[in-house]
Amino acid sequence: MFARPLFRRSPLLAAAFFALALVFCARSSASDESKGELSSVSYEKNKLGNTVKIDDELPPYDYQIGNGLYATITALNALEDPKDFDDGKLKVSKIPGFKKDIEVRAAFHREPAPLVAVLLGLGSRSRSLMARVYMSYLYNAGYHVITFDSPFLPAFSDRSRHGVAGNLEAEATLCANIVEAAARSSQAKGLVTKVGLVGASYGGTLALNIAKLSKEHKVQLRVASVLAISPPVNMRTAAARLDKWWAEDRWNYKLSDLYSDLAGHKPVAPGEPIPFSDEEMRAGLAAVFRLDLKEVVNHNDSFYKLGLLPKESANDDQYRRDWAETWTFTKFIEQMTYPYWHKNGNVHSIDQLWDAGDLRQILPQCADNVHVVIAADDPLNDPSELTQLQSATPAGVLKVLPNGGHMGFLGTRWAKARIQKIFE
Repeated sequence: MFARPLFRRSPLLAAAFFALALVFCARSSASDESKGELSSVSYEKNKLGNTVKIDDELPPYDYQIGNGLYATITALNALEDPKDFDDGKLKVSKIPGFKKDIEVRAAFHREPAPLVAVLLGLGSRSRSLMARVYMSYLYNAGYHVITFDSPFLPAFSDRSRHGVAGNLEAEATLCANIVEAAARSSQAKGLVTKVGLVGASYGGTLALNIAKLSKEHKVQLRVASVLAISPPVNMRTAAARLDKWWAEDRWNYKLSDLYSDLAGHKPVAPGEPIPFSDEEMRAGLAAVFRLDLKEVVNHNDSFYKLGLLPKESANDDQYRRDWAETWTFTKFIEQMTYPYWHKNGNVHSIDQLWDAGDLRQILPQCADNVHVVIAADDPLNDPSELTQLQSATPAGVLKVLPNGGHMGFLGTRWAKARIQKIFE
């Protein structure tokens, strides 16, 4: 559900995956039973064709990788760094719900134009390659653009002091307040004609929650259009899948071996077999996400004085950090996030907390200005839940791509054009 440069201590898989700004994973187009075998097909041309015409006004969809895990792992390496894109810092002050000012990345034109805020994946930061690609797409289309670190991260919580991470509605409210404050800042004065949101992975779910809150007039921000790219269909399912991958696949590999195999890997040539088993790719993704989670668990327990981990030591906190590493995503949400917000907020049940991450619950409560793009083989999703969502959602709201994994398709001409047409 998210994205960020991986492996903090060794850049393991860091550049190889995205951020899946973090939280959840599942099965690929290949069967989950193919644990130790190499995938026999890397580009399923006979099934996909060279191109697929999805929208008359957009370029053909020509993404060819037919394995959702492999598409996900190679996502960042298919992107070009927009080195000529020049953004800067914008200090945003007096934000409702924040104890401190916050710094966002911003790029403004000199003439009035729409402002688009990019909401990033679970573990993503505003200076990541993924963030810069989104910003450059939008800025080059004539929009003002801003982005900021994921609200799931400890650094965000340090500025807001809003409460334990993982409450999507609370985080969506804060993100809406940041965008509203940025749109009213001195740098943006007289320049913003309307506001749109582009959300990636976890950020896509946040964007949809903002659209819901805006429709209900629970936030001041008024949103003209929302585009959510690869939001997990169901965060609860995605969390359980990542937890399963960690338990069943992760420990069959050393981190050093995963790094050697997967970090910086470029997609093989069409027709060549994928050089990794599904099991190894699942292990790599699980490892990436869990390293972020350990820091989130440790920070939230310490910052909000929850006492769920061993006491901090002035001399050595490694035992505490090792304990934090045993926490799964599901355990974090249900045993740290939920009890905190049940006591200190307006969350009455665990189901209420999870429902804010279930597109089947969110989309019916949004206005008709929201649009969602998901690949059919996104490894974060249960295919049956995607089918349920698709059957209940108008085609103009939900676009299901034939392949592309979790944001693996971002570098395609189709994706760039779709992002640039956010208001159309």
